[in-house]
Amino acid sequence: EVGFTPPYDTWPVRPSAFESASARTFTPRRLLQRVDAHIRKCLDSGELSELDDLADEQAPAGPPPPPDPRELQAMDAWFSRLRDEADVGTPLRQDSEDDWMPPLLTAGLSAYIAELGEAGQHLTVDQVRGRKPALHARLRRTLDERTEDEVHVAFRGIAHTHARAVQSRISSAGTEAGLRAGGDKRTLVLIRNSAWPSGPVTARVVAELEEQGGIVVPISEADLRTFAALEVMQRPQKPGFLEWLAARRPAGSTELFRRTLADVAPPEIPASPSPSEVADAAAVADPALSPPADDPSPGWVAENLGPAERTEPPARWRPSPVPRPRVPTVPVGRSDTDQRDVLVPLESLRKHTVVFAGSGSGKTVLLRRLVEECALHGVSAIVLDPNNDLARLGDAWPEPPENWHDGDGEKAASYLEKTEVVVWTPGRSKGRPLAFQPLPDFGAVLGDDDEFAIAVGAAVASLAPRAQLTGRKVESGRAVLREVLTYYAGHGASSLDGFIDLLGDLPEGISGLRNGQKLAAEMAEALTAAMINDPLFGGSGETADPSVLLTPREGRTARISVISFIGLPADEQRQSFVNQLQMALFSWVKANPAGDRPLGGLFVMDEAQTFAPSGAMTACTESTISLASQARKYGLGLVFATQAPKGLHNRIPGNAATQFFGYLNSGAQINAATELARAKGGQVSDISRLSSGQFYVASEGLAFERVQEPMCLSHHPPSPLTAEEVIRRAAEGRE
Repeated sequence: EVGFTPPYDTWPVRPSAFESASARTFTPRRLLQRVDAHIRKCLDSGELSELDDLADEQAPAGPPPPPDPRELQAMDAWFSRLRDEADVGTPLRQDSEDDWMPPLLTAGLSAYIAELGEAGQHLTVDQVRGRKPALHARLRRTLDERTEDEVHVAFRGIAHTHARAVQSRISSAGTEAGLRAGGDKRTLVLIRNSAWPSGPVTARVVAELEEQGGIVVPISEADLRTFAALEVMQRPQKPGFLEWLAARRPAGSTELFRRTLADVAPPEIPASPSPSEVADAAAVADPALSPPADDPSPGWVAENLGPAERTEPPARWRPSPVPRPRVPTVPVGRSDTDQRDVLVPLESLRKHTVVFAGSGSGKTVLLRRLVEECALHGVSAIVLDPNNDLARLGDAWPEPPENWHDGDGEKAASYLEKTEVVVWTPGRSKGRPLAFQPLPDFGAVLGDDDEFAIAVGAAVASLAPRAQLTGRKVESGRAVLREVLTYYAGHGASSLDGFIDLLGDLPEGISGLRNGQKLAAEMAEALTAAMINDPLFGGSGETADPSVLLTPREGRTARISVISFIGLPADEQRQSFVNQLQMALFSWVKANPAGDRPLGGLFVMDEAQTFAPSGAMTACTESTISLASQARKYGLGLVFATQAPKGLHNRIPGNAATQFFGYLNSGAQINAATELARAKGGQVSDISRLSSGQFYVASEGLAFERVQEPMCLSHHPPSPLTAEEVIRRAAEGRE
């Protein structure tokens, strides 16, 4: 803001400080604390110094000067006025508590930590996200940084009056808070100012919660006023605010925190004045120091509660919830508890999705609906179709299905109008074949030396694994490939057959290596064998280029490329194809990241256990795991579906933030799914009794919840397409 440009990126911590032996022993938390301590030391002393050694724990230059009484008095007056003007009714309404309680409680907890100073260095507050969060706030105290042993106190306001809605919120909050019988490091505070709905089920749910470490407390009007005032005073903090917090400790003196944070708080701190005492003290403050009464603080919205026209400053102000940009969301079903739509942010699909469900579960409908909902947001997808039941993603229903939700008819019309569905048939020339062309169109880059060199290098990298170079031949073989390819491409040629012919009968003078001709002949044999064994390698058909598969034609907002496996009947053929596709996809997404878009694309893999099994490695296991661990940072979301949770490589669910559990009937698979759900913090004990379309779903900020999935937007009759129908459909879509 003052126009200062730091001399280096980590200023005022010298880069050499991070190279010292002591720096390697720091945890991320300790590093941040050390840097913060240095900055505070500079501010307290009024002198700037650069930090050379992270382990250098110099004592601060004496205690900071006491705060100016007049500044404290001004803060007192501002705090008192904000408390008087606070809206204490709206945060306790069932239709607004999810918007109001999180910022108020977070502000209170953040102030509480700041009041403790050094004693609060191991306390942190979670950031609550989502429209309907399971929790409204959580305070963490770190006991051991290296084992990540923590004590949690979570907060959830529940104002709803409907019994089933109350039960659902209690259950979700308990799951998200991590409560368990016998546990002593997790506490859930339910905030409620009225009696629970009558009925044995609600009474049982509340009793079970209390047995696991939950408590139910009311929140006073005084505490709400304090949190509302602190929420405004922190947006943004004014100079002197932290000193005022340390002197007055308004958050620590609230009844709610005194009752609930005793076990998690650091050693006892000196008593602080209550908010009412602060307000009384402010009443005698110098009026000239108080903020103007007609100048509300940023973030507060005037609300005239009387019938008269506004001619004077309003008597009360209400704090607006923290502004939240509109977040694109994807519906993942309707709650079995209260029939509300359960949503996940579109951006969360970057962190991948896994579906565990067997035959008859509605898994295919779930996959289709997920792809369709993303397409409505302009997200293209590549969908692997091993069973011929996804090629109808572009077909309209002849009549609306019975289990559509309200508005699904309009959604279906919009989806079909804006989405282009293309069916590909690698290995079947009569349909719409795909092939992998290792040689690009060199003619397009002949005029640019740099681009030409890059294209040759990429082609060499693609050909070298197929040329079967081993041992000492690797480096010399790659050199011959580069020499011959530079000569061949320099004449504008791009045919793999022609390049192999040139290698097999290499004229003198092209390679500078003594055994260049011999190596070239050996590589020609290996590449010829590769083309025979893998018809997709250099074969006929559209190049399997992710930019082609994911880019819609003009007038459409998304393209869904359905890749049918009717031309690849053997698992080994499919695994080889998927391996090559995933390597191409990884290279493409690194060059074309999603950037600011919530999601750049989807890659959907049904029967995922055949590509990345838990047992023996396949041709595509390594590329699948690499893509799962790396693609998220570039904005590509992966969806893995399997009816064999036990058969899927364990690193796949570990990389999936969103998980679905549907009907399974095999004992081994049920046990595997139960263990996976337990690791995610959920219970799926009735998974063998779920009906078609019923799933348990969990995601970031979304505790385990049972939902009913609606029918997909595109036509999905009981029987899949035949191979002939798939080929005909693919051929009709040729451009």
